[in-house]
Amino acid sequence: MTTEQANLAPTCVNHPKVETRLTCSSCGDPICPRCMVATPVGQKCPRCARQSGRAKGNPESMLLARAFGAGVAVAAAAGLLMLLVSFASLLLAAAHGFLVGATVRWAARRRTHTRLGLVAAAAVVLGLGGVILLLGGNPLGVRLLLAYAISGGIAFARASGAW
Repeated sequence: MTTEQANLAPTCVNHPKVETRLTCSSCGDPICPRCMVATPVGQKCPRCARQSGRAKGNPESMLLARAFGAGVAVAAAAGLLMLLVSFASLLLAAAHGFLVGATVRWAARRRTHTRLGLVAAAAVVLGLGGVILLLGGNPLGVRLLLAYAISGGIAFARASGAW
């Protein structure tokens, strides 16, 4: 090996004519400053920076608490509206679940995870059940159990990223 070959820097994987000493903090590929994406954990190549919210690991406790609080608030407000309009509609229960799941995702900074799905389903039960208790109803009625199942299932699917 000559000294000239030893001094050559690797070239960027996306721009083969650009020498660089930067590497992606995830995959280790050499990247140039033009294609580098700055993240909280270092520089990444565009491919690694595009990973889904599911690939970011378990959400921290504060994020789960924030998502749960937002989910319960929306579940209670939407549940009250659902009860006042017409509770017999399964379509309203589905819309309720979608709204709660979307709110939990929003509160969790657009992340998806199984734990966030569980938080959304729990928010549905607590929010809707709490409103029914405050109105003096039976939160364990047959119709309500069906609404919990539909709304909670859709909220889980939406917040966990399955849908």
